[in-house]
Amino acid sequence: MKQQLNLFFHALMFYSRIPAGKIDYSEENLTKAFRYFPVVGILVGAIGGGVFLLFRLIFPDAVGIAAALAAMTLATGAIHEDGFSDFFDGFGGGQTKERILAIMKDSTVGAYGVTAIVLLFLIKFSILSAISPASMFPALIAAHASSRVMPVVLINTSQYARKENSKAMHTRHRTDGVTFSLAVVYGALPLLFIPWQTAVILIPAYALIWFLLKRYTERKIGGFTGDVLGAMQQFSELAFYLVFVGIQSVTL
Repeated sequence: MKQQLNLFFHALMFYSRIPAGKIDYSEENLTKAFRYFPVVGILVGAIGGGVFLLFRLIFPDAVGIAAALAAMTLATGAIHEDGFSDFFDGFGGGQTKERILAIMKDSTVGAYGVTAIVLLFLIKFSILSAISPASMFPALIAAHASSRVMPVVLINTSQYARKENSKAMHTRHRTDGVTFSLAVVYGALPLLFIPWQTAVILIPAYALIWFLLKRYTERKIGGFTGDVLGAMQQFSELAFYLVFVGIQSVTL
């Protein structure tokens, strides 16, 4: 139990800004902590859902959605959004593998990255505005939990592209079977609280994103980086919202 709590605190500390207890750090533990990556997503989604419900007691739903997006971004330290931005900077501005990797490692945000981030939040706001207020809380939790399974899938089906040391070096190792299985289970559990049609459509939608991103990044740079994993999470989260709203529109 103590070791599992240690792994959970690893996940909280490295993939969110949510306060965590003292950890017994090792690269192996950080890799195993991926089993709790979707649990971090559950907490982040719950924070966003709670903020939305709190704000809509006084303000219009649009204000609640904006506040929820801000709260969830603060809760993660924008770690995945940063990867999404760097992904577009690198692949948009680089022509060779070396140049793409160099741009993604550069802390300066370029035109591609800024444009991508602005569009990302505009699209999220637009889609979330179409979700019924009663469904917002479970939708945010399910979106953030299930989308965090996809980077774990990519880690286990592709290879790390960088040769030099980086902050994401722990992802060069594939996870063990227990870690992968638990990540899938924790990511899937919140889907029990949303319409079953969404979960059914979500599987091929996530599979398509995985296939396209894996194929593209392997062709361009020979695998993934930490920024690619962040982009994978964000693409998957967007896909969830689109599927959820689509099913909601059809079934109403």
